[in-house]
Amino acid sequence: MSNGCASTEERLVMAAEIQAKADAGIALPDLPAECRKHIGRVIPKSGEKVRWTQKRWEYSADVADRQIDDCAAFYDDTKNRFEKGR
Repeated sequence: MSNGCASTEERLVMAAEIQAKADAGIALPDLPAECRKHIGRVIPKSGEKVRWTQKRWEYSADVADRQIDDCAAFYDDTKNRFEKGR
């Protein structure tokens, strides 16, 4: 009889732990503002040499690449922290 009670109690404790984890949910940190910025557009200016338009485009592309890398690093770090907490 004692054996049955122990297993019932253990199951209740286990169920309570599972319910608590489900109720806790996951609270993600706020998304960095950089991850919401749109990529700047490069529009050729009247009288501008093609190479200057290209340079402006390259600068804009570099900024977008850094933004993407930063956002990916933010979420990779967040994912790793949540996985370690399991």
